[in-house]
Amino acid sequence: MPDLRLVVPKALSGARLDRVLDELVEGQTRSQLQKLVRRGRVRIDGKRVVRSNIHVAGRCEIEIELEETEDMRPPFQVLHEEASFLIVVKESGVLTHRADRTKDPSLADMLEVRFGPLPRLFGEERPGIVHRLDRETSGLLVIGRSDDAMHALKRAFAERTVKKSYLALVHNVLRDGDAEMELTDPIGPVPGKADRQQVRPRIGGKSARTLVKEDSAFGQHALFECSPHTGRRHQIRVHLAEQGFPVVKDPLYGTRNRKPLPAGVPEPPRLALHAAGLNFPHPETGERVAFQAPLPDDLRHTVDALRRAFP
Repeated sequence: MPDLRLVVPKALSGARLDRVLDELVEGQTRSQLQKLVRRGRVRIDGKRVVRSNIHVAGRCEIEIELEETEDMRPPFQVLHEEASFLIVVKESGVLTHRADRTKDPSLADMLEVRFGPLPRLFGEERPGIVHRLDRETSGLLVIGRSDDAMHALKRAFAERTVKKSYLALVHNVLRDGDAEMELTDPIGPVPGKADRQQVRPRIGGKSARTLVKEDSAFGQHALFECSPHTGRRHQIRVHLAEQGFPVVKDPLYGTRNRKPLPAGVPEPPRLALHAAGLNFPHPETGERVAFQAPLPDDLRHTVDALRRAFP
């Protein structure tokens, strides 16, 4: 239920939403109100909005779900910013871009609120987006800010000159003497299950390649560094599960080969997969640039506890 309902007076008809909220809501700064909007906590005539710069009509009804100030930070970090692109670290639980089956605000929506309009060369629902992370996966994304940058970044992904590195906490460990794996099973959709993928499908399979190295072993669990050389949907999760190393807390592919965490080790609250490294040609100069994002706190707490249990 909304904490606050307002009716826009005729005098504010046609004004920007952030101005209307600033005029009508007491006890909140304009910046705090803008954060409420981009976190999807404001509705106009029953429809959720995520942009503060839209214009509102007189007599429309605004519903606001208030929240504590400490929880109003956006669910992403801007790691690097320049004219042609952004590097952001997305939190788990956030859609990269809008999807037909949900009205939840996306990272792309929130970035447009902060940085203004982004190029829509690859679809109206994908402003600035040239690659994506699964909703429950956290980590690095490059966002295009100009048409030329979008084309250059898209070309780099198509030519596979972008190097990506993920950290995955998994069930089971590599056999003694094994330091790495190369996984090459083709991947395709599971018939009748839109959200699931599988290896070696009878139809619709595409080539896929993932290099896996064991960073650390903790009894019956391990931290893997995974480098996908292709960009198939759920690629890392599917490849690892097929080999008997499901990612911890994976609701789709983690039902088999699971091992209980040791006593005293907290279970992570979500899928234990994080996009930790991104290396690509600069969209303007062509020189390679690299970015790193360490494990976020929700995964680091589990890994640190495992390290203490298995020094």
